Amino acid sequence: MKARALPLLTVGLLLHACAARPQAASAPRDEPLREAASLATEADRSMRAGRHDQAIELGRRAVALQPSLGAAWNNLGISLMETGQNMDAVQAFQRAADVSPADPKPYENLGLLYMRVGWGEDALRYYQLSLERDPNWLPSLRGAAASAKALLRSSEAGLDIVKRGLLIEQDSQWRRVFESERLRITGELTERTRALRSPS
Repeated sequence: MKARALPLLTVGLLLHACAARPQAASAPRDEPLREAASLATEADRSMRAGRHDQAIELGRRAVALQPSLGAAWNNLGISLMETGQNMDAVQAFQRAADVSPADPKPYENLGLLYMRVGWGEDALRYYQLSLERDPNWLPSLRGAAASAKALLRSSEAGLDIVKRGLLIEQDSQWRRVFESERLRITGELTERTRALRSPS
């Protein structure tokens, strides 16, 4: 069955920026780190103000000086995505995920990027990867539920996601999405089990 369009379900799915946190440094050899952190902070401010071209330039300078700044890679990916540079954004989010292996935000942002371009399978996969890092990361619970709904996907794992969403979610619109998905998935899993038990 074809995936259905989601005109309203992406309301509330957010790009997640990471605030740059400069680390204390005392030795001269730490000057590149201080400069990179300063550039990343300026890039973050530009990104949040919607000045994405400036944010990209500052972000690229920051990660060139200090490639291990996961927050800078993630924010660079957001600005690249917002300016339609999706291939470069994918690479930036992947770098962010590699250098910050506990952070769910880079994979969440990859899920959103793929959802925006209509690649539901990829979107769902990256939301699930984000949830492997933090099972209760609400933006990825929302994204996974919306992606599964678009794909008409029903699984025990998907049911677990919507149940966790219902435990955490405060927004009434998203609670309705999670509840409708819980009912849909439960019904389909029940029918599937019934069909397996029925004599052929």
